[in-house]
Amino acid sequence: MKQLLAVGTLALASLTQVQAQTTPAPAFGTYQKPFAADSLWNSYPVKPVFDTWEIPATSWNPAIQAGAFSSGIFEAKASDAPMLIYPVAGATGVVDTDTEMRTPTYTIPHWPANTAPATGGDGHADIVDASLNRIYSFSNLKKNAEGKWTATRVSWTPLNGTGWGDPAHYYQGARAAGPAPTGGMIRIAEANDGKPMYDHALSMSLDFTGLLGGADHYTYPATAGDTPIKDKPNTGRIPEGARVMLPPDFDLSKITDARLLKVARTLMKYGAYVVDRNDNTPFAIYVEIGAQWSNSPPAQLDLVRKSLRRVLSQSGHIDGNGTPRVPESRVNLLSLRGAWTLIDGVGQQGVYDTFSQSLVWGTTTTRPMTQINYSTWGLGRVNGKRSINPRLAG
Repeated sequence: MKQLLAVGTLALASLTQVQAQTTPAPAFGTYQKPFAADSLWNSYPVKPVFDTWEIPATSWNPAIQAGAFSSGIFEAKASDAPMLIYPVAGATGVVDTDTEMRTPTYTIPHWPANTAPATGGDGHADIVDASLNRIYSFSNLKKNAEGKWTATRVSWTPLNGTGWGDPAHYYQGARAAGPAPTGGMIRIAEANDGKPMYDHALSMSLDFTGLLGGADHYTYPATAGDTPIKDKPNTGRIPEGARVMLPPDFDLSKITDARLLKVARTLMKYGAYVVDRNDNTPFAIYVEIGAQWSNSPPAQLDLVRKSLRRVLSQSGHIDGNGTPRVPESRVNLLSLRGAWTLIDGVGQQGVYDTFSQSLVWGTTTTRPMTQINYSTWGLGRVNGKRSINPRLAG
């Protein structure tokens, strides 16, 4: 074991040095390199401490591939025309996951002509709009018989942000854990770039046999999680939001498939965040739809499964610029989301604006005005942090 630890550690250190010498500084917060340098997606843990529990095998093999249940990531241009998103058949509106309200239509300011949702039941697609600093994320996106785009939910997240929700804006993408599918995705441009590893954490889903159940079924940085399934309750030990990694004594010499070797090196340094639940696959790592990708040999994928471990703690993180990451300390706790009712006074009442995360008034009089938010979303816990949906009057 000590010998394997030394070999694995030296191999990883050598690869890291080569990568640092040959890779130019990435441009963070862009289409090809989303989120800030200190996003947890772009940072790796220092001295991680691992659980000993092994992800169970299922009747299907682990998967690392693009496909029906992954997502495409489409780049919007400022010159692209807007698009209205309509509700799916039978729905009363499109769910805006930040306002927690249904709207008759949801406007996407710039719609790339090549947008195409994944063909699986989730119908994911992400649109990156750098001109507005946003990633739009869709659930069950499709074009109906009338040629209109429909979706059950639309979410958004800042392109240069953390890539995760916060207590006030807790749902920022189509993944069950709260982030957009863009987070952790193996991108088309990097799938065959010749580098020894990916320079970000990966995104992963687990079967219910791997996921933790109960009240702690998701953990930081996740701000949400899959709802329980009665006939398939979670029976594992890994909550959504957890980081899983290959430990430093993993024997890379046993991985001969080039694609899987690159993934394994990444899992040793950055790991993968569990962002979703799948059906009967021990683990699935997501590759952007459109990448020229074929799955790795099942036996070698199973070697990875047997060695993946949840990270229980770490002494810190190194961000994408190679400096120690300073944990978030100024996180929004107060949300003004939801419908506001004018109780008394005259003038135009305030309306919640999702993109400024604020209550916005138009022209008002000088007389006092009282508005109340009757939302049932009160004070709630988000993994050690609290989210407040107030009843403001003033």
